[in-house]
Amino acid sequence: MATGLGFLLGAYALTYSLTLFTAATVAGFYAVFGAVYLGIAVLCTWGGVRALTSRGGLMLTIGSALIACLGALGLVLALFSGVFSLWTALLVLVGVTIVVLLGRPSSRAFLARHSTH
Repeated sequence: MATGLGFLLGAYALTYSLTLFTAATVAGFYAVFGAVYLGIAVLCTWGGVRALTSRGGLMLTIGSALIACLGALGLVLALFSGVFSLWTALLVLVGVTIVVLLGRPSSRAFLARHSTH
């Protein structure tokens, strides 16, 4: 389940990074955020592949935690402006869920089977 959610987060991050790169034609600083989300997309997607093949879950954990942290930051900023974003809250929930699922003892045992450190 964690890997499926990781692939969804990776697809979201890739789509969002492309949107930010498009917005960078208007304001160049969006390219920085686009690069960050592109990196998160790689972490979530490649981390999902590694976790699915029991090669380790660190990349997926880091990518999911980054999405959750950026989503929480966005949620706090939105709340300060008087707006609640259900989508951002869902991103935080999915990111935290992946981290929790990968931290379970059964998941750690599965991921440690073939892990190369």
